[in-house]
Amino acid sequence: MRKTHFFAILILTISFLAVKSYAQDSELSPFQKDILIGFDSHVDKISSLANEFPADKYDWRPAEGIRSVKDSFMHLASANFFLSTYLGKMLPEGINPRELEKTIGNKEEALKILTQVFEHSRDAINSLPASQLDDEVELFGQKATKRRVILIIEDHMSEHLGQLIAYARSTEVTPPWSKKSE
Repeated sequence: MRKTHFFAILILTISFLAVKSYAQDSELSPFQKDILIGFDSHVDKISSLANEFPADKYDWRPAEGIRSVKDSFMHLASANFFLSTYLGKMLPEGINPRELEKTIGNKEEALKILTQVFEHSRDAINSLPASQLDDEVELFGQKATKRRVILIIEDHMSEHLGQLIAYARSTEVTPPWSKKSE
């Protein structure tokens, strides 16, 4: 009898959480739902690539004056923190986007920041009411909608994912998703 009660409570709890999750997701616009699919794909690839780079290659750069592997990850994080503020998401305590490239010193710290920024950015997109997507903000001296800010986040992640793939190949690091086909 106790097992039956346990399983009944477990099923009810899972059902409640699923309904709650669906209710939250159903408040998102189709645009937000679509963009989060791409966002999550970028997060998976960037995170797995960040983990795949050995710590001793985080300071590698293709030439003097060009961002290193670590700097590129931190540039991406800085931009996501900064752009999320235009969606109404406050910066986390102790985060200064302008200082990340200068203050994050190693792979372990970089991985923590990447995890934090991806959660932060996803929450910024998730928590923006669909009714505010067309609200305008002043961004880089021009008017842009919040929808455009989200597109810039997605585009910027894509740009630096490509850069980091080139860095990986240049340093003989195979992107994890490519290993299956090699």
